[in-house]
Amino acid sequence: MESDLLPPQARANQVGRTDIEQRLRAMHADGVLSHGWIIAGPNGAGKATLAYRLARGLLDPEALVGGDDFEVSESARIFHLVAANAQPDLFVAERLWDEKKSKYQSEITVETIRKLISFMNRTASGGGYRVAIVDCADDMNRNAANALLKVLEEPPAKTILLLLSAAPGRLVATIRSRCRRLELPPLADAEIETLLIAEGCAVDEAQTLAPFARGRPGYALTLAAGEGVEAIKLTQRFLKSVASNGDIAPYIAGLTGKAGEARWGIFKEAIIDTLSDAARSAATGSPGSLFPNVSPAALVSAWEETATLMSRGEGLNLDRGQLIYAIAYDLRASIASRAA
Repeated sequence: MESDLLPPQARANQVGRTDIEQRLRAMHADGVLSHGWIIAGPNGAGKATLAYRLARGLLDPEALVGGDDFEVSESARIFHLVAANAQPDLFVAERLWDEKKSKYQSEITVETIRKLISFMNRTASGGGYRVAIVDCADDMNRNAANALLKVLEEPPAKTILLLLSAAPGRLVATIRSRCRRLELPPLADAEIETLLIAEGCAVDEAQTLAPFARGRPGYALTLAAGEGVEAIKLTQRFLKSVASNGDIAPYIAGLTGKAGEARWGIFKEAIIDTLSDAARSAATGSPGSLFPNVSPAALVSAWEETATLMSRGEGLNLDRGQLIYAIAYDLRASIASRAA
């Protein structure tokens, strides 16, 4: 797919969340829309895309296209303002860029949340809602989380706070108790394929990527816009080579160098997910074609040991080629020692 990946604030469409938007539109129409929401789901589930869709519709209800969701025309003024981060009644709290270290800060600080509170207490420029998005709430440090409680305990009128979280169970209990929760379930592979094809992805590539997206539309788009297809093909060939005791040297070249940097993270996640799926399938009596004669216990062991090895290897800054050989060696040893 030859296109740049649109950021959530500039993305008009979303797949598979119509039922959620319909419930929220009904609450809004009835005047019972809660002031605090936790939008929960794994990374790439579409949390930010949903949050910005809600923000556009709440900030400018007249721009809504339909009667039951939060679709706004891309030609609408509110769409362009939000996409340009120039809507005065929208505040986004996120990790800030550290100029000295040339990277993003590791957490959302209390100073950022204090700015959010000040924003929420101002009068809306348009006389309507003020919307704040915390992307993501998991990044707040303890002081920031405690400060946020103030605006949740006594929310100003006509304010909506949207907290995006991949691990809502780790949020402060008092924050969870003061917010409604929107869970974004995984989408079907067919829905992911349809989305990718609509975004310009070739059919065969969409079919390759969809299962590895694991129901996450945002992650699927990230895969399609980058090295996802090649990384997944490398993963599949690598695991087949491991299972058949073949030569893995050809795959190391594809995972090193400039292109390899973009593929490495996808490769790691795809291996862990493949082993997890294989263990689950074997446990339910439906072994896959990759490791058909391997016991569930062996696959669980391979999954755990591979995840540990990857984490330790990167922590010790091991040469990537050596790490890949070590992964292959341990996988073969774990599988061979406990074959069914």
